[in-house]
Amino acid sequence: MKQNDFYHNSFESRYREPFGAAPKGSNVTLTIDIHNRYPVSRVILHYIHDKTDKPHTKDMDLYSGQHSFSAYETTITMPEEPQLIWYFFEIEMEDGTQYYGRMNIEESGEGKLYDQIPPSWQITVYDDSYETPSWWKHGTMYQIFPDRFRAAGERELEKAPKTSLMHSHWENDPIYIRDENGAVVRWDFFGGNLKGITEKLDYIESLGVTVIYLNPIFEAESNHRYDTGDYHTIDRLLGSKEDFKWLIKEACSRGIEIMLDGVFNHTGSNSIYFNKKDEYDSVGAYQSQDSPYFSWYTFHNFPDEYESWWGVGTLPKVKKDNESFRHFLIHSQDSVIKSWQKAGMKHWRLDVADELTDDFIRDIYKQLKEDDPKSVLLGEVWEDATNKIGHGRRREYFLGGVLDSVMNYPLRGHMLSFMEGTANADEIDRKLTTISEHYPKQYYYALMNMISSHDVERIKTMLDMFLPDDLEEERDAVIFDQIKGLSLWLYAFPGVPSLYYGDEAGLTGGDDPDNRKPYPWGRENKQLINWYKKIGRWRREHTALRTGVWKSYALHPDVYAFERWIENGIDVFGEEANDEDFIYLFNRNHKDKREVILPVWKGKWQHMENKRRIFQAKDGELLITLEPSESMLLRHMH
Repeated sequence: MKQNDFYHNSFESRYREPFGAAPKGSNVTLTIDIHNRYPVSRVILHYIHDKTDKPHTKDMDLYSGQHSFSAYETTITMPEEPQLIWYFFEIEMEDGTQYYGRMNIEESGEGKLYDQIPPSWQITVYDDSYETPSWWKHGTMYQIFPDRFRAAGERELEKAPKTSLMHSHWENDPIYIRDENGAVVRWDFFGGNLKGITEKLDYIESLGVTVIYLNPIFEAESNHRYDTGDYHTIDRLLGSKEDFKWLIKEACSRGIEIMLDGVFNHTGSNSIYFNKKDEYDSVGAYQSQDSPYFSWYTFHNFPDEYESWWGVGTLPKVKKDNESFRHFLIHSQDSVIKSWQKAGMKHWRLDVADELTDDFIRDIYKQLKEDDPKSVLLGEVWEDATNKIGHGRRREYFLGGVLDSVMNYPLRGHMLSFMEGTANADEIDRKLTTISEHYPKQYYYALMNMISSHDVERIKTMLDMFLPDDLEEERDAVIFDQIKGLSLWLYAFPGVPSLYYGDEAGLTGGDDPDNRKPYPWGRENKQLINWYKKIGRWRREHTALRTGVWKSYALHPDVYAFERWIENGIDVFGEEANDEDFIYLFNRNHKDKREVILPVWKGKWQHMENKRRIFQAKDGELLITLEPSESMLLRHMH
């Protein structure tokens, strides 16, 4: 029995119409082809509603019998309640029953035959009355770890926590000073502050940036500030509330929004609310069971045994369903969210979103949108956000009304596996098309796409690790070309490209804290900065690179490509836009050139970086030779 005698491909509208996620109550038509040599008595579609776990079956109709294949088809109506639908096929034949499901649990597209219940295809059923803010889908992000970007003015050492170590030289490498148990006993600071960011807004704007995401800025003991001491106060080392308002105002005048890191899963043990060190003028939960904050925390043996984030004693976990905490954070007149809304703060990134319940996130979402529908709520999620399981249940991040966006770590993982050589272009094509199939369009075009962040190694260091040790003289040139290829990929891809401060200046960095080095002012790689300015400008100037149609191609195991276009004057969301067509190509091989053929519109294609390079399509095909590590963005010349 041959596998290709049975065929369904969820990526093709011939077999699944329409492509991808489906609005609640809509119809989806599914088709499977079966070779006529097999005497089929019955083809059954099996589909399961994720929320009820209830199996459904439907006999498929023979609608087309061609010379060699017969096509079986049926249409199913999506439920009114947003959720996931899972489906596979059962084929009854004279000599037994076979099942047809997707190749593996993580990749959609083509399927294969199984003797037992197979992996199912996913349909994300969502509420299409929810939209993600338009400005965000057109955005470009710059992420800043505040202590390490820039120090403006005199550093006021007396404002540093008692346990701190202040670096006297900005060029130093970050360090952790730990005790024998591995706990950090002294935090190192460089003194970066809000004024330093404000003074560099012209530089940030020159990179094409429209939103700055700041890692935590509230009062805390550590340099990363994920151990909040006071949600209503800016950390004194960073500046004042007035400094923050000035940053928002100055950024706004340049068309740049500010997004804050919201750390609401846990507080610091050294905080107003817990007060383990008795450094705050409050009765903390650690000090007394009569504390107004006691009900926020879970104690196993008061006061020293309590629930904390991953067992880290300085990060006691908060009960997100606690009414007192919710009022403090969201609902009361001087709540954390409302207080910062009054100060002009509209957008939040939720730390460890998978440890927050959906209804908790939904409450924050509602409060943000009531104040300003253009507000954005972004979640830290490391996996496919449409089928993520947390708290023992399927998360509803993208079914409508929970999040606007998540950090697209899967994209980064696929890009790195491509560069490392553990996945070829065919696999990358399938994996990325799977994400686009799973995510509703409103969210797919709103994902935060990055190749570095404060939680992972910097891209320059990762690429250096992937290259062979014997590559010496040309090593820097190869890494530079590869960074160009990956950053161009990011900036031409659907979603919001995020540039982690210093990546554009050539900063290296391994595991934390090495990935949080100070920005190398005066030692920047100017060539790389100019490149990022260029691709930032391309993205800003061409709507097709933001909200144009996206189509993925695997042209050779080493060459990944995709096309972005707008036709008939409207983008994928029905908004008016100029017709244009772009093709991105990248040869990951650092030794050999690759010749590829791409099916395209007829006519000429211009190289965006070197306008003198023109490629002529012949018979609907474009023949391109890519040098080792070469990437390019081509624009169709109408």
